[in-house]
Amino acid sequence: MPRTYSYLPSKCPSPSAFLGPKCALWDCPRPTQRLGGCLDYCSSFHAALAMNEGPPGMGPVLRPGGIGLKDGLLFAALSAKTQGKDAGIPECQGAATAKSLWNAPELFDLLVLDGELIREWLFFDKPRRAFESGNRKQRSLPDYNGRGWHESRKQVMNEFGGLKRSYYMDPQPLNHFEWHLYEYEINKCDACALYRLELKLVDGKKSAKGKPVNDTVSYQHKHMGRLTDGFSSEKKCCFKGRTKVNAKIGVGNFFPTVNAVVPMSEKFEYGLSVQYNYVGSYYLT
Repeated sequence: MPRTYSYLPSKCPSPSAFLGPKCALWDCPRPTQRLGGCLDYCSSFHAALAMNEGPPGMGPVLRPGGIGLKDGLLFAALSAKTQGKDAGIPECQGAATAKSLWNAPELFDLLVLDGELIREWLFFDKPRRAFESGNRKQRSLPDYNGRGWHESRKQVMNEFGGLKRSYYMDPQPLNHFEWHLYEYEINKCDACALYRLELKLVDGKKSAKGKPVNDTVSYQHKHMGRLTDGFSSEKKCCFKGRTKVNAKIGVGNFFPTVNAVVPMSEKFEYGLSVQYNYVGSYYLT
């Protein structure tokens, strides 16, 4: 006789149940159980996950390899949040706009795993639409000398009763990686929006502008040598970059490990003129 756990549904839901309310946990497509304490979830197990994975103070949901969900489930999670339900996604105010993503290690883990081509994060925040001025829609970042987030597309999602906006970092700070941001909004609801942040590995032989880039290891070593020589040695408050990279960390395949001493008070200015302000394990943090 197989063991049955209390948190599992007692029977498979009927086909018609899938047309009704969905489990409030963001990545679950199953219908709600609508019994006892599981009115908003498919099981007590998912109810516990939703409450434990999204409380205040937690960092964004992280998915190496990407989220892998269609927009319908993400809009459903946002709808659940606006109704006061726990969706298992934390609220992180200003996570993608208060400062550059590569300068926020407390929120975004950038140690890319071996073989990983895409990494995504999910979090709730107040709607932070790009500034609209003439034909350019963008939001600058206080610690980045580039233009910042640039709105590239706005989709009206009538089937979900909302909007989806797409942004890209302009310019991209690295040739091998691209940052993209997707904003999901419910119509006539300014209290909350859902953000999906994407870090994507791209063809290293072409930059975001389509220009060829020398990506050989010898070029990287030469460039990193110039970078470390250029830092000021006058300031005493400094720290060392990581000198070892775990064999399972894929960034070792792209960025050589280099010892460097960098002034903590130095303000990093990312942009086309300075593309590699990092050492070892991807970025300096």
